[in-house]
Amino acid sequence: MSNIWLLLLSRVRVRRPRWFIPFVTVFAIGLIIAGLIYTYVVFQAVNTRSHAPHVHTHSTH
Repeated sequence: MSNIWLLLLSRVRVRRPRWFIPFVTVFAIGLIIAGLIYTYVVFQAVNTRSHAPHVHTHSTH
């Protein structure tokens, strides 16, 4: 399996369709953008949960 990736990512003259490199580039950029969005959402959730609550859920009067 790793030989296939090595062959695809190397500069060896392999018969690739004309659309292959732009497709891989767009896919990689989309993957990076999706990862950044996911990271932002996770950090926002962690940040929100780490704040002390302003409204107490239980009071003893």
